[in-house]
Amino acid sequence: ENHWRNDPMTPLPILLIHSAAAWAPDAPRYWPKYGGSRQVRLLDGAWRYGFIDGWDSGFDSMNASFRPSDGATPNMTSVPSCMDVVAGGAGGYLGPRGVGLFRTSFRSPAAGSAVRLQFQSCSFYCRVWVNGREVGDHLAGGYVAFALDVPADALSPDGGGENELFVLADNRFNATTAPMHTGGDFWHYGGITRSVELHAVPEAGPLLWRAHVVPSSSAVEAEQPDGAPAAVDISLVLSGVEGGREELKGQGELGGKEESGGAVGGSPRCGGGAACPAPVYYFSLAFDGGEAVARNGTASGGTVRLEGVPVPDAKPWSPDAPHLHTLTVSMGGQSVTERFGLRRFGVDKATARLTLNGEVAKLVGWNHHTQWPVTAASPTDEQLDADIALLRKGGANLVRGAHYPHDPRWLDRLDEAGILFWSETLGPAVSVANTKDWAFFMVHQKRQLSEMIDNAINHAAVFAWGWFNEGPSDHPEACPAYGACSALARARDPTRFTTWADDHKTSGACYEHASLVAFNDYPGWYSSKSPRVWDGFAAAVAEGTTASGRHTVGKPMMISETGAGGVYEWGDNATASKWTLQYQSAVIGEDVDVALANDRISGISLWHFYDFKVDNCGSTWPCHGRPGQENGTHCTYDHPPPTTFEELRRLGPPNCTAIAPTFRPGGTNHKGVLDFWRRPKPAFAMVAAKYRAARGRPTASESAIIVQ
Repeated sequence: ENHWRNDPMTPLPILLIHSAAAWAPDAPRYWPKYGGSRQVRLLDGAWRYGFIDGWDSGFDSMNASFRPSDGATPNMTSVPSCMDVVAGGAGGYLGPRGVGLFRTSFRSPAAGSAVRLQFQSCSFYCRVWVNGREVGDHLAGGYVAFALDVPADALSPDGGGENELFVLADNRFNATTAPMHTGGDFWHYGGITRSVELHAVPEAGPLLWRAHVVPSSSAVEAEQPDGAPAAVDISLVLSGVEGGREELKGQGELGGKEESGGAVGGSPRCGGGAACPAPVYYFSLAFDGGEAVARNGTASGGTVRLEGVPVPDAKPWSPDAPHLHTLTVSMGGQSVTERFGLRRFGVDKATARLTLNGEVAKLVGWNHHTQWPVTAASPTDEQLDADIALLRKGGANLVRGAHYPHDPRWLDRLDEAGILFWSETLGPAVSVANTKDWAFFMVHQKRQLSEMIDNAINHAAVFAWGWFNEGPSDHPEACPAYGACSALARARDPTRFTTWADDHKTSGACYEHASLVAFNDYPGWYSSKSPRVWDGFAAAVAEGTTASGRHTVGKPMMISETGAGGVYEWGDNATASKWTLQYQSAVIGEDVDVALANDRISGISLWHFYDFKVDNCGSTWPCHGRPGQENGTHCTYDHPPPTTFEELRRLGPPNCTAIAPTFRPGGTNHKGVLDFWRRPKPAFAMVAAKYRAARGRPTASESAIIVQ
């Protein structure tokens, strides 16, 4: 006997407020902040739009002869947004696959000056033109930020003149245009899904692009009493704009002046094949809005590096006290203000447990995709705030970013909330052949990893860099690719863990390249195994009995995915059969109990925080020979899914009145402890109580309001 729940949406209190008061009206609403001649504004808003529908349309997005004048944009759309969101993002509805054409205009900042365009994401394959001139494309994953330079001679010659920006976004699966999209049992949204930024470039001297700030790895003695660092390593990323390349030549006389923040160095007479001395750059550093201190340094590869810089009045960042500092770098009239936190991740020698600021930690939380009602992968600030509030109410101190780089606004909020974040590149279902393709696939994989680190390195919440979710780690010939990713990440940032979520578990052969070992398994759901299987996995890692041998010994181990499905409306059943909420709670409860009780397990991230839309079509679009997006099932809703916030407020979420529960019923993954519309299932309160108890917070009081 099945009894279906028909509850109205239950609003939950917003427990964390992310203030927008400090942001200029057209400035990015995420860090960093810019000042002086370092002018940045968003190009978000209403754009002209056209769409070339269909997988088999015959349109070649890489056709070199295509011009913006060939593309019709008769409609209007909002940027950012998802061009394939339908039915408010509900799981049983296919979105279109095809090519989106986007057109807008912007004014030149000054005559004779170049600009840089930064896309926080453009999915999947992206090509960009300015005034009919192609300035670049991007193949390294549709979820990662990238920048393209626009030389001055491509812009309107008049200062303040109008320029046309034209963007092509292709969301079809294709190994050539979208090599990083190897699969994934979730809906990959397409279009310009996050913000677009316009950066003015100075006429003379290098562009002060970013300041990457990480807790110092070179001044271990400079620590706070609790083990957190009190100094930082700073990398000033400088670049020129020349031929569309992000590069600083760093050779010869640049003619700057010390007081202006320019560069003095080199010699105009360095000839005869001798290398010119590196120029010296003058700048100032100011922590937390305090006094600016003059510094200087030389650039190597376009980066000025400072190590072991003390932070005045240093305060540690932790989940219980997420204190954040700022650093303002000023150079040549430009300024960039970055935000960072002081914390140190490590491993306890006695137990091989993960440590934070010298203390053994138990990480508890959920995996989190980027899907929201109505907006899909382009959420409003209020939707981000609401999910953070729910995570805090759930007692979480951990989020795994499934399965791609996430929105910088989301990372800002995790920093503020004290919730650790696992950041990974897109790449579920990577094959052995992919990992051996060093001429193409691995080139773009490493670019994707570098771009992810570029955009997220300053975020205090990020504790791990990851890649190749459920990849071919059981094949030794794939291990060099894992090693290449790890080497790149460790060279860029030695302060965080390197890892991947491994479903081969003890058969994984590549763990020598991980500093954190993480397993995916679903006992009680995909198998009849008891959740006690986690004890055996933890023992194998600790004792070095996996296929990687002794390479796991002394490394922390965590559960990166586990869980069970439960259909939200199936809440009152005579028996706790599979897909009921009773069954879901029982399986998840045992998983959590084992993880919290085992001292060899450093953490658990349940799959998943909420129900989400899957993709049962993928590269076989439009589901040729497949059971369709709903996997041969169909959910009969009591009313159509709302497509606007007004409809959602007026009608409430739709309720499924009948469905045949099979694999991915209704085109939805039902493993969330919330449903897609963010209504809690019984497992949410149960897990929240266990997580809070494990963190020493036995009550549901997470009511501190943090305003940043």
